[in-house]
Amino acid sequence: MANNLTHTPPRSQEVADVLKSWVMVALTLVFVVLYAAALTGWLRPLTDEKMVTRLEPIIFVIFGYYFGRLPGQQNEKTLKDEVGRQTQRADAAEHAKEQAQQAREALEEKVKNAKAALIPAASAKSLVEGAGASGGAEPLRTSAAITLNILNS
Repeated sequence: MANNLTHTPPRSQEVADVLKSWVMVALTLVFVVLYAAALTGWLRPLTDEKMVTRLEPIIFVIFGYYFGRLPGQQNEKTLKDEVGRQTQRADAAEHAKEQAQQAREALEEKVKNAKAALIPAASAKSLVEGAGASGGAEPLRTSAAITLNILNS
């Protein structure tokens, strides 16, 4: 039994995630270019080494966030999706188990009813055999017909 009830985020959430990723990439590239320009001396206002050393921690924080937190969020999302799939599988297995249990109970009830229908026939057969009469086949036929009806239901 395939259960296709997967949780999908709304389209606006996907667009926001993509936009956030691209903004982080753009910011990182801008700071890398500024840092490289400052170290090579292409930017006049940043030729002062004090200014470059002040920008350095900001750039490292952005790198740390970009290379640390964003992949962590993606891993978290992947793990949450996997947990959701495993939960669905467990629910499907539990449902199948309950159905099998109900089928087993129904079969047990049928067998019990069939046995109950055959017991009077068996006692009638022993009475007929004990008496030696040949007309005792009717209770057996009736019992067999009842048993067949029970088992076919």
